[in-house]
Amino acid sequence: MHEVLEKLSAIGIVPVIAINDVEKAVPLAKALVAGGLPCAEVTYRTAEAEESIKRMAAEVPECIVGAGTILTPEQADSAIAAGAKFLVSPGLNPKVVKHCIDKGYLITPGTANPSDVETAIELGLDVVKFFPAEAAGGINMIKSMCGPYTKMKFMPTGGVNPGNLNN
Repeated sequence: MHEVLEKLSAIGIVPVIAINDVEKAVPLAKALVAGGLPCAEVTYRTAEAEESIKRMAAEVPECIVGAGTILTPEQADSAIAAGAKFLVSPGLNPKVVKHCIDKGYLITPGTANPSDVETAIELGLDVVKFFPAEAAGGINMIKSMCGPYTKMKFMPTGGVNPGNLNN
């Protein structure tokens, strides 16, 4: 497993955030670090994502900042150039994943079923996002997929909340 993913795994929770006001990015990163969650996945669902990542990575280096909702190779490139340490996508788009692998970027694509997991394995990945986790079967689905895919690690996202976090 990649060093950054090992660090995120040790933290246990990666806050997924959409930033609409770039001026709030650095204070948010500082608050996450102070609160014991020195990481964040900044989604590319807002126009402020790239600049937010740039500021967070530069001004709060102890926070592991990544980019989420990566849908294109161009977004991957801009996120890494801004300082993202990891990339996450909602689905497994082979074009995006191959681009990231070819460039040496850490990408964790979304999967929702065994076919997605097998595609990820074929692409050389050992960690995938399981999304939308709760809607796609939650912990029971992850446990079921861990049977045949013993070397794959799953990062559940979507519908994870305090009520099901420890399942």
